[in-house]
Amino acid sequence: MKELSPELKQAIINDVAVRKALVYENHEAFCRIYLQRHITYEFAWFHKEMFRITEEYQHKLNVFMAFRGSGKSTILNLSNALWSILGKHQKKFVVIMSKTRVQSQSHFNSIKQELEENELLKNDLGPFQASKEDWGAFTIEIPKYGAKIMCIGALQNIRGLKYRNHRPDLIICDDMEDMTSFQDGKQIRLFHDWFMGEIWSIGSEKTNIVVLGNLLHPSSIMITLYKGIKHGEVPGIFRAYPLLDDRNRILWPQRYPDAKAIKDLEKSVPGTDRFGLYTIFSREYLLDMSTVSVDYYMEEKHDESIRPGGDKASDFEISAPMWAHGQIWYIPGQDDGHCDFSMSLDDEDGYNSQPWKHVEEAFKEMMILKNPANANKYKPPEKIENIAYENMKDYPDLPIRYRCWYRYNRPKELKPSEFEKIGKKFGDEYRKVSEEIRKGIRKPPENKPQSFGI
Repeated sequence: MKELSPELKQAIINDVAVRKALVYENHEAFCRIYLQRHITYEFAWFHKEMFRITEEYQHKLNVFMAFRGSGKSTILNLSNALWSILGKHQKKFVVIMSKTRVQSQSHFNSIKQELEENELLKNDLGPFQASKEDWGAFTIEIPKYGAKIMCIGALQNIRGLKYRNHRPDLIICDDMEDMTSFQDGKQIRLFHDWFMGEIWSIGSEKTNIVVLGNLLHPSSIMITLYKGIKHGEVPGIFRAYPLLDDRNRILWPQRYPDAKAIKDLEKSVPGTDRFGLYTIFSREYLLDMSTVSVDYYMEEKHDESIRPGGDKASDFEISAPMWAHGQIWYIPGQDDGHCDFSMSLDDEDGYNSQPWKHVEEAFKEMMILKNPANANKYKPPEKIENIAYENMKDYPDLPIRYRCWYRYNRPKELKPSEFEKIGKKFGDEYRKVSEEIRKGIRKPPENKPQSFGI
């Protein structure tokens, strides 16, 4: 929403008709005016993007993965549920789903509190009426609009669910999984089958589905939907908002203004996963649980200090979510005097491998032009020697991410300075290709589509 003129601000304060006309069309205005007490810090660009997406709904499925404390539930759940009924969409049956009944009750209480205690909202858009049904779903009816909000837990049978003659026309899925949801494959398949069978197929052609959550596990429904949307198997939109982008720029500088604020937050979320491969902070705030070993001289993301980012999406480079395991390496001093390059990932969807693919392709072309016999030469080595790990090291101006940097035996004929020069060349090429992909100058290589598992 653009900055309002002083005259319009005064008109909004004094004139109910102006205020109602504005909030009817604009979700952000609705949230700012009626839910002001929930807004502690000024919105960042990604909050505004959330508002725009919910205003337009160009897709049935809208998936948002954002860091903890990002305000996603306030905007996409609380505000969205109310505005979708009271605003221009005029939704009639909103269903909010969470993992447990306790969470559903919490969502119900938040909405009920606004409808009962928010005097400005009641005076402008009321009256409202809340009730609780016997079978355990928490419901709120808004008779003036002929609408209803229902809050229920996941894995319930909701086929045929209707309010009057309306099927659910907005479904909000807020944190439907937690870390206990991935204990066995049967449990994971059950949830995925339920989502596609019950949620995806419910409603009508006008139904919109909003899924929001955090990065929990490679088998989570968030990752499943991410893969489906990425490969065109499921129509929809996916947005990921980590606290820091690939180059450690802060997405929400209005709340976290500098490196100290980020490091203080990081210290408040101690611990790693049970194998010590990634920090809880990295998973929940950076949306990154990847453990890809990258040679020190080719790794660019850790060389840039934490700093405030810009005010629009194009100012950031976001590869999240990331969860892959693997390694990217180069081997200096081959028989022909050049280095070899190889990349191995267990899931290419779980890491930003596109720039590296360009680097690998360019390197192979160069080597084959030099000697056609090199065409069949490039295979991962069977043995890695002299591995040196620097894992989870802390820095004052960098987040603690997984770091596994290693060295091959250096050939006697290759000086350390030359070794570093070769690695720096790969790093520079990676940064150059990344920038060209971001600007649309170079098209990213096509990944072979993989079924997303449902």
